[in-house]
Amino acid sequence: MEDRGFEAIQKDSIYPNISGFHWRSHGRGVNIYFVEGKSIVIIYGEMPAVKDFDVLVFGETEHINKRYYMNKQRIEIIPLDDRLRIQNILVEWLASKGMRHDISVGK
Repeated sequence: MEDRGFEAIQKDSIYPNISGFHWRSHGRGVNIYFVEGKSIVIIYGEMPAVKDFDVLVFGETEHINKRYYMNKQRIEIIPLDDRLRIQNILVEWLASKGMRHDISVGK
């Protein structure tokens, strides 16, 4: 299966020199990009049709698993401890935006 991460990053105009989270909506779908140290992590989500959540996020560590380096066109697998760190930062960021989510923290 072909990885389309680089294509999505370019299409959404995400730049590796602007650190932090970047939200890009695509209909009901959403790409949340985490930019850090010239790398970009793509976290996928969906705007739900339920009242309990503002966004359904594929934010478990099994989904936060690749780091993209645009300048070298290289993909790196993220170690588990770093996935958990990114997950915690993501949860804090969503909370700061008042976004109710379904992420199972620590998984």
